[in-house]
Amino acid sequence: MKHIAIVVPEFPIASETFVVTEICALAKAGHQVTVFCFIKRDSEVTLPNNVTVIDVNIASNKQVSAFVAKHPLATTKAFNCAHHQHAITTCSLLAYGAKLAYLADKFRCEHFHCHFMHCSLAYTIVAACWLDITTSSVEHGSAIYEDNDDIRYKLTACNFNIAECEDIIKNFQRLGAKHLHLLHSGVDLSLFPAHPVPPHKQLELLFVGHLVEKKGIAYALEALALIAENIRPHFDIVGQGPAQNYLQHLVKKLNLTAFVRLLGYRSPHWIAQKGPDYDGFVAPFCVSADGDSDSGPVVLKEAMAMGLPVITSDIMGCSDIVTEDTGYIVASKDVLALKLAIEALIQCQNNVREQMRILARQRVEQYFNAQVQAHRLSRLIEGASVK
Repeated sequence: MKHIAIVVPEFPIASETFVVTEICALAKAGHQVTVFCFIKRDSEVTLPNNVTVIDVNIASNKQVSAFVAKHPLATTKAFNCAHHQHAITTCSLLAYGAKLAYLADKFRCEHFHCHFMHCSLAYTIVAACWLDITTSSVEHGSAIYEDNDDIRYKLTACNFNIAECEDIIKNFQRLGAKHLHLLHSGVDLSLFPAHPVPPHKQLELLFVGHLVEKKGIAYALEALALIAENIRPHFDIVGQGPAQNYLQHLVKKLNLTAFVRLLGYRSPHWIAQKGPDYDGFVAPFCVSADGDSDSGPVVLKEAMAMGLPVITSDIMGCSDIVTEDTGYIVASKDVLALKLAIEALIQCQNNVREQMRILARQRVEQYFNAQVQAHRLSRLIEGASVK
């Protein structure tokens, strides 16, 4: 089986559990996996013993120069690839592309699989020219919403591209992409036990994620403030991020301090153990002012794996995940619609909510099992051939 080079901008990122899940699943499927990143974080992450994480910046100028000198024809191909891209300077593309190529060659990688279609993919397709190996990419949303002049070229430069939801498929097709495959990010079901929720006087709702504008948490707070106090749910917000101070201020402004807790960072183990104790998961995603947004958010699948009914918005990919019998989908940034969805969950009989929990778990088992998805990706990688 091919030795896969997973390329990401930074690693590990706490909010990007889908990357770690995929790495572990591919390794379990039988692939040797090496992770290449351009910024290596100190955060702890559990990976299989045969998975190595490499900071691309460890490659010295002397090593890279010697590598380039040995591949004059490939260097011409790499230059042409860099020249076709405009968002990053040709000099930077060649410099980082050569570092990545040198290291991937050193570790005898046979396929590049790149997450995100900005800088990391720009460098990856240049590196692939030096090594003449196959390449695939997977986008998680931002390249669709933000300006990305080079995306058309990047799509054609890859042997195949992965879309996480139907909306991305349609967007990529409009951009002229040919070799597209729908493959939802999967969940490691063994990490998320589901069990019946203990009865609560008032509903207990949960959010988990990076505290930034595109998560739409402010809209959830505004919706809660519109619900009568005698039935208003409690809402725990797990995560850190630049919006944290603003959200704390908003909680006080809306007189929600008795109902809302910002818990900060909690470990994946804590989330998996405590998550099933909640009655539902609220994640009203939106497109932020700078155009960023999630697509097919994995956190919804993880919540459903724990048996939580989900209240979310109609941004890219959410309707692929949440169905009428597992939760509620409302218009993005619509506070009133969000209030009504929360109230609908409040008004559900206990047996109805319990049935939603069961169906949520079953949906993840059927459609979003990480190991099944890894075998599908493996077959695509094994079947790819150099152009």
